Amino acid sequence: MDPDVLVVGCGGGGAVVAKELGEAGARVVVLEAGPALDPDGDFSLLEDDMGSFIDGRLRWGPADRSRAPWVRRRNGAGPILQVAGVGGTTLHYNGISARAYPVAMDGAWPIRYRDLIPFYERVEEILPVRPVEELATKDALFAIGCERTGLARVESRDVSSAAWRPSPNAILPVARMPAGEPLRYPHVGGCTMCGHCLLGCAHPVGAPAAKKAKRATNVSYVPAALATGNCDVIPDAFATAVLFEGGRGRARARGVRWRDTETGEVREVEARSVVLAAGAIESARLWLLSGLPDCGGVAGRYLTTHHQDFVTGFFDREVHPDLGQVTMARADFPGEGALWSQGLGPQAFAAVVAGIGSGFWDDPVEGEPWDFAGRGWGRAAVRRLREYHRSLTVVVSTDDEGDPANGVSLSGDWPPDEHGAVPAVAYRPTVRTEERRSELARRAAGILRVAGAREVHRSGARAAPITHPMGTLRMGADPASSVVGPSGEAHEVERLFVADTSVFANGLGGANPTLTAQALATRTAGEILGRLA
Repeated sequence: MDPDVLVVGCGGGGAVVAKELGEAGARVVVLEAGPALDPDGDFSLLEDDMGSFIDGRLRWGPADRSRAPWVRRRNGAGPILQVAGVGGTTLHYNGISARAYPVAMDGAWPIRYRDLIPFYERVEEILPVRPVEELATKDALFAIGCERTGLARVESRDVSSAAWRPSPNAILPVARMPAGEPLRYPHVGGCTMCGHCLLGCAHPVGAPAAKKAKRATNVSYVPAALATGNCDVIPDAFATAVLFEGGRGRARARGVRWRDTETGEVREVEARSVVLAAGAIESARLWLLSGLPDCGGVAGRYLTTHHQDFVTGFFDREVHPDLGQVTMARADFPGEGALWSQGLGPQAFAAVVAGIGSGFWDDPVEGEPWDFAGRGWGRAAVRRLREYHRSLTVVVSTDDEGDPANGVSLSGDWPPDEHGAVPAVAYRPTVRTEERRSELARRAAGILRVAGAREVHRSGARAAPITHPMGTLRMGADPASSVVGPSGEAHEVERLFVADTSVFANGLGGANPTLTAQALATRTAGEILGRLA
């Protein structure tokens, strides 16, 4: 029997839609391009094994890691962090679950910030999301620096002015570990402060899904959706086309064509409604591959990324950047962006210090608050890499300016893959975005200095890593300048909904996108139920 709703993507948004619809009695099928991974059996917590873009378990590619990853054509964009697998990129994320800044939504979105608060609260309770109670050494240093630069501490989840706060994380509280007991469930419950959030959380080892510390959707919303008895998740199922019918007025979605990535078999499933939740790159690619209306040329445009940067301080004391939740403290600057402490593993630290920057350390830095910038090399780089244990890295998350030239299109100069034309991802920051990023980097350097850093390094990556892709199928009230309406339904395609970060009308002011995507997905699920009724 065909489902009521077919969802493409089982990550941050798709799993939420499935759970909400399943609990209401709707029959749901979710297609996920990647495999279903077992945290205890598949998460090795080794950086290259898990995170390699080529053959890591958390790559964008098929389950068989001897096969090549799925290709994207990058035009100005840096590395693209996206995970194929049940749980999507929440398998990889820090767990940060900050709300958008109200000033970024009100007036720029077709819905008001206050109207989204009940949906934020629902997601925050289900996961759950709680502010960090105790800071690890690295985060305590960051907090000291924030206080000394004059930033006040706030507890509110609704941030409207510059301040710092313990990070609101979808991570169970830190475990109290009995002396001499193994770090396994049931001896330990909650976060073990292992520092491996970005590699897929397996802790506590042996714990059931409901007790796994980081509340990625593979251990939160997916089990809840399956428990309704109304939802099926099909892994290794890559959607290649949305099936739709034309006619008078709007087109109407009727199903999805998908390919089994293991066998190569192509199938079709029909449904009363279709939901795209594959992320801002893949949802846009699928839209374009399907030949859906181009919405006045808006479809695929206005990609935003939070144009990130990394500023690292070196201290004369132990910092232990590998201990604790990856991020436990943050500073918010509505209208500019955000900063947060970042616990990096040795491989990621090496990339930040010696891999992704523009220029070299011996380039002039006169007038700037950092001692060196760009890529380290030679003996100087090796010397700094050996100081890993005395380092603290701060992530710069910029409120990047929307630009229609940034976006996702179908590449005409690269050969197609087994799923069709590959996506061409274009991103170049505007002058205003670069200015904001540099100013935030200066703030980060100031925080590190007053916290006691003796030297400061700025990566200054020229090709921005695409870690928070947003905005390619924008939400708006006007069909001439947006793809979906306030309900999440496409303006020009009836019964086709979008429930991921691609609907964002902007970059939320620089706040992490996952919680807002999940709140919107919860809201969109209610709209779908209304249409089904």
